[in-house]
Amino acid sequence: MAMKIERELSKQKILECYLNLAPFGGNIRGVQAASLIYFGKSASQISPGEACLLIGMLKGPTLYRPDTRPSAAKRRRDEIINLMERKKVFTHDEAKRAKLEELPRRKFELPSRAWHFSELILSQNPGTPKKFNTSLNLELQTKLEAILRQSLNNFPSNITLAAGIVENKTASLVAWVGNARFNYNADSASWVDCGRAPRSPGSTLKPFAYLSAIEQGILSPSSLLADTSMAFSGRAPRNFDLQYHGAVTARAALSESLNAPAARVLRAAGSDNVLALMRSAGLSHLSQSAYYYGDSLILGGCDITLLEELEAFTSIASLGIHRQIKFLQDSAQTSERIASESGCWLVSDILTHKGELSLFARGTLGRQWRVALKTGTSYGLRDAWAAAWTPDYTVVVWAGNPDGTYWEGLVGARAAAPVAVKILRVVSPKSTWYDKPDDLFLQEICSLSGKPPTALCPVKKYEWFIKGVTKTLPCDMHVIKSGQSVVNMPAEFSPSNNKNIIKKHADLSIISPIPGASYYIAPFDIERKIPMKAEGAKKRVWWYLDGKYIGTSLPDSTFFHDVPDGEHIISAADSEGRSAVVNVKVFTPGKNNNQSEKLF
Repeated sequence: MAMKIERELSKQKILECYLNLAPFGGNIRGVQAASLIYFGKSASQISPGEACLLIGMLKGPTLYRPDTRPSAAKRRRDEIINLMERKKVFTHDEAKRAKLEELPRRKFELPSRAWHFSELILSQNPGTPKKFNTSLNLELQTKLEAILRQSLNNFPSNITLAAGIVENKTASLVAWVGNARFNYNADSASWVDCGRAPRSPGSTLKPFAYLSAIEQGILSPSSLLADTSMAFSGRAPRNFDLQYHGAVTARAALSESLNAPAARVLRAAGSDNVLALMRSAGLSHLSQSAYYYGDSLILGGCDITLLEELEAFTSIASLGIHRQIKFLQDSAQTSERIASESGCWLVSDILTHKGELSLFARGTLGRQWRVALKTGTSYGLRDAWAAAWTPDYTVVVWAGNPDGTYWEGLVGARAAAPVAVKILRVVSPKSTWYDKPDDLFLQEICSLSGKPPTALCPVKKYEWFIKGVTKTLPCDMHVIKSGQSVVNMPAEFSPSNNKNIIKKHADLSIISPIPGASYYIAPFDIERKIPMKAEGAKKRVWWYLDGKYIGTSLPDSTFFHDVPDGEHIISAADSEGRSAVVNVKVFTPGKNNNQSEKLF
């Protein structure tokens, strides 16, 4: 083998290979790694004494380690220095000065800049390490690492951040931090690239349901949606503020991330259509059927990675053009239009609100600079997300514990959104906003129904519509009855319209809580109350919790009462002696309640 190497390689190349592979104690290989770890600098910068120490270690990497056997290491180093003097490599004075150098007293950390990005590149290009011409922008990488490191001061030591930046023009990953706490002295979790670990996205995927509905022409930003208590796939979706807001526009429902309207939009657009759009945007972990996910598809009942979310939101930020994220500059890339410019423009316009941000974060935006933002909080406060974009860059930030445990501060709007906005403000400070697509036009609408007005509509405003796509049926809420103009609210918005329906029921039934439902109570919800409501009741409803009387209500009203954690039986009876019973489960995240299912 030695003779073969001699024939194939020069002496200089043989020496280079040897010095790059030689052991220097523990798992340290190569003179460059040894120089960085023992001296904190490159091999080209070490002193004569330090060079002799490394040369001496080649004879016994463990025997002459300076950090574990300093006396032996010094003796061996001095022998090499004396040899260098005898060989006329060092003068007598140089040898004397080299012996006076102190041995390293501690080991240094290896450079960790873009560590997880490098791991990402190597994992996608297995084999012998080589030089790659990557998409990384070192300036943006440095800024991203600095912002995330600084932001960690707001979190406990077990919570970390992960983030990525994509240049929209090329879909290139220009900066990537898989774990902001990465270093050699932290616990093992700091090595985890959280950006490639599947996690629950919370509400961050809601824009894709709205985008699908807008693309099909069944929804516009002014469309009226019901944020009311309804059952979806055996679950009762509740908003983060634990309240329902009644009739809201699609613009308000998406910008405020309301759950019940999002589930209604998902059903209206078709779960299969929304799921197909998500997959075409790059969310490859969504491998199950739409029936499997149900309404929880846009409420966090699935797993995706930060890298996938970056690719998906880059498609929206690129106004409907999907490309796989580019890691190498010379890699091939295909593009596909998965949504219209107008649909993506409308979704981005809706999400340019500032309501989810703190006053400080709002102040960083300024008056002229615009950014689209969507946050998400997973069930049980385990993951906090924020996706933000300008026409130039897309950023996704994740905050959480690598082991998936709960922390009460893991709320997307508070934990991730300020970080995402700060990153974009630093890397894209001069970004303008998108030009309006040609097929968008301002349509006069009724302020109540969100539809083109009739002569009966008293208040009007303007909203964006897509020419030839958005359905423009006239307002049907302002009508003439008995010679007078009245408001005809749909049943889901008007409790008075539900009265006639309730009276037609022959049997008493409990519509809230939903039979077999599981309710998630936020840790900061002091009252811990859940809504109770019955249909088909006569005169008055009496409520019981586990057989004990807890209160009474009118048939058309909702009764609220505190329910502790655990499994419970809730029953109701009316004035005619009819009764109904449901079983429910109540959980508070963070408590040891052995919950076995996800709650939405």
